Amino acid sequence: MGQVTTIPAFPEASQELRIRYDASAGNTGLVDADQVYIHLGAVTEGASSTAWDIVPFQWGTMDPEAQMTKVEGEAQVWEFVLTPSDFFALPAGKTVYRLGMVFRNGDGTKEGKSSSNGDFFVNLAQGFELRLNTVGNRPAMIEVGETIELEVLSSKTASISLKANAVELASVPSGTVLSYSYLAQSPGLVSFEATAQAGEQSANTQLELQVYDKSAVLALPEGRKKGINYLNSSTVSLVLEAPGKRNVFVLGDFNDWQVNKDYRMNKTPDGEMFWIDIEQLVPGQEYRFQYLVDGEIKIADPYTDKVADPYDDAAIIEEGRYPGLMPYPEGQEFQLSYLQTDQLPYVWQNTDYAKPEKEELLIYELLVRDFEEERSYTAVTDKLDYLQELGVNAIQLMPINEFEGNLSWGYNPSFYFAPDKYYGSKDELKALIDAAHGRGMVVLLDMVLNHAFGQSPLVRLYNEGDYGAPDSENPWLNTSATHPYNVGYDFNHESHYTQALVDSVTNYWVTEYHVDGYRFDLSKGFTQVYSGEDVNKWSQKDESRIAIWKRIYDEIQKDHPGTYVILEHLSENSEEKILSDYGMMFWGNMNHTFRQLIKGGQEDFSYAYYLNRGWSDNHLISYMESHDEERLMWEVLNYGDRSIVDLRALPNAVNRAQLLAAFYLSIPGPKMIWQFGEMAYDEELNNDRLGMKPAHWDYLEDPDRARLFLLYRTMLHLRNSTELFGKEATLEMNVSGKVKWYKLKSGDQQMVLVGNYGLTKATDYELDMPDSDQWYDHISGEEVRLGEDNSLAMDLGVNEYRLLLNWDLDRPEGMIHEEDLITALPEIGGELVELKIYPVPSEGDINVVLPRNITEFSYRVVDMSGKVWIEGRNYQNDNNLGFQLKDIRAGLYIFELTDNSQVLRKQFIIK
Repeated sequence: MGQVTTIPAFPEASQELRIRYDASAGNTGLVDADQVYIHLGAVTEGASSTAWDIVPFQWGTMDPEAQMTKVEGEAQVWEFVLTPSDFFALPAGKTVYRLGMVFRNGDGTKEGKSSSNGDFFVNLAQGFELRLNTVGNRPAMIEVGETIELEVLSSKTASISLKANAVELASVPSGTVLSYSYLAQSPGLVSFEATAQAGEQSANTQLELQVYDKSAVLALPEGRKKGINYLNSSTVSLVLEAPGKRNVFVLGDFNDWQVNKDYRMNKTPDGEMFWIDIEQLVPGQEYRFQYLVDGEIKIADPYTDKVADPYDDAAIIEEGRYPGLMPYPEGQEFQLSYLQTDQLPYVWQNTDYAKPEKEELLIYELLVRDFEEERSYTAVTDKLDYLQELGVNAIQLMPINEFEGNLSWGYNPSFYFAPDKYYGSKDELKALIDAAHGRGMVVLLDMVLNHAFGQSPLVRLYNEGDYGAPDSENPWLNTSATHPYNVGYDFNHESHYTQALVDSVTNYWVTEYHVDGYRFDLSKGFTQVYSGEDVNKWSQKDESRIAIWKRIYDEIQKDHPGTYVILEHLSENSEEKILSDYGMMFWGNMNHTFRQLIKGGQEDFSYAYYLNRGWSDNHLISYMESHDEERLMWEVLNYGDRSIVDLRALPNAVNRAQLLAAFYLSIPGPKMIWQFGEMAYDEELNNDRLGMKPAHWDYLEDPDRARLFLLYRTMLHLRNSTELFGKEATLEMNVSGKVKWYKLKSGDQQMVLVGNYGLTKATDYELDMPDSDQWYDHISGEEVRLGEDNSLAMDLGVNEYRLLLNWDLDRPEGMIHEEDLITALPEIGGELVELKIYPVPSEGDINVVLPRNITEFSYRVVDMSGKVWIEGRNYQNDNNLGFQLKDIRAGLYIFELTDNSQVLRKQFIIK
């Protein structure tokens, strides 16, 4: 059946009408929907109008009157029943010519649309009508020797006749249906005409059928690869892999989107490939094209590096997101490919940069969409200085290859070789990667090769309907997923077609975009072992999956040695150990444990260290947060313990987050930070899991949140400046109790970290220290004195930690601890000593009112990172100072005054 069918086939306004919608055949938004609603309108302007005049339902509401009923025995077919003349409140003299409709879920966030213009239309009979169709709505284009089924439908009982090129083929003396199988015997245009007579009334209709010779069979020229091959400035060769298909035509700007025998592709002798050379193109001009396969499937090239989209491009143009993007051409449907000869190559500036060892990776995972309000590659580039100052040496981009829609996490991929245009052009993406390399940061791509979504050409070449599930002939994809938690359509990684695709994708992004590695999403899904919905079975050691991943890893390393391969596997430890020993790295989800810790728990987190998993190599990227897990700061601010210390108060929550971060970032081996975790980001994830989240760069203006940033920066810079956390590091840890500690050693360098996770003060706590002549508290800069027995006795407040080094390293800049944020000092002579600053916030200058009895002093203005913007001395007995701030950027600052007896500090904001 089609996407929308009706019972009866010729509905009239005064008859009961059953509208049936097949969710599996339409836009993928409602595939497997639990409930479907119809959005319906009457068209009264004319039989060809698309304007809805009367619309009874409100969009995005769960109106029971708009709710459809699932058809019994049909998995994804929904039905709505109405009598149009009764259903719509028609003004006098108005006629309903047709019904317009779109299908949706309850709140309207998911839709079922037509593949052409979005709306579906059902025409209502206005009298005696006749229709001539191909069965199944097949396009009227076949090859010599093929048979096509024709069907003539009459709205009244009549005598019906069918002719081809004026020669009668069949007739019925009385009825409403005439069916005929037509065998194409020679090439050319066949004109069918159907006529019907019912008493004094008559009707007729026509249909044209184009018959072509069979495809020319020619070997693929040497050196041609799948996709677009640029032969010279005016010639391209297009190669499409489509085993078992009969014929393919190329439609595009260069032939006015017409089916033309001169643009019919050759078929290779094995029936695997179709190819054609297209000449006389204008050098440097962009052309759009698509393939018409077997006369009925329209797809873009799976290997294209730029996609035209009928749904998404208008918003991209309107928002100015992609310079020079052409509007989607009128009259076309589905996604289109771009080609362009003589493209100016991107000139890479930073090709000689040092890549960290696997154990040294400090990864910042970010979503381009939510990292900055501009939501672009360029916006991320503009923030690289911030990431460099933070101290990360790797950026992991959530999926950026073309996905369905404009606003997505990216795990709904459709094209694997094209960057998503909503974020910008491919050169802007290259500029981001290039600039990161120039700052000593490698770039990792989140790659989704477990599944593809319905608009992917790899799905649509062999599937049900326009966007439905893959059929049994699909070379790349399973008809249904073999494992739990699958979304989209599941790849068969034992198929040599899929293996070739994976190898092409992984080679392409390293070669063309200079990326340094991949984080593979849902890597545990790369299996043909069926586990259904049994997560435990799916997670068990799987020898076939191990073989699949070793093959992928070998191919990547063969072409690009040293490329990072990170798996989101989360399987049985024995399988991960085997693949880790082979060279791969793994996500280690510790979010649940750290969420308990930040709320006041004292859980053991030793499983975050690779040796505690029995691994031979430090390839474990344990993490507190990722894009998938609820945010720690939201957790503590909403559910933190309040029994003694109120962890839901922001200063205390930040103290707790600092404690966790210090211990997490001190574990040797690769680490990952989810974007803004270093700012105490507290927007809830699961209130709108996939929805856009605000960037909140303003968090850095908050002194408490800035303290967390400074602690992250301190820890990352410590890791980057020492050998403590590398391959030779040894870690002794005790993290099972209230007070937890590490003893870390590499060569002559040693570190001790001790912290109180309890909710009461740890009094007179003694820690046996490693042998060393000296110890320094890295945060305060103070030298630490040990007892005669080489132990350190201390009182540790709630959330307090001490980071001790056996060499004197410069104290980190900035005010890391809460007590550093001094806005007033105790009384002197019975009065509160206080600075006053106005106006706050300031836009151009400030005035500082000093306490009395302040004479000679020095002063400075510093930002939250500790950078000094203004400094000087004052010898006058004047209690007012004025400063011009026009050259200082917006943000939170501290005015600091020092005289012989005290230090005074006061925060202020510059707008």
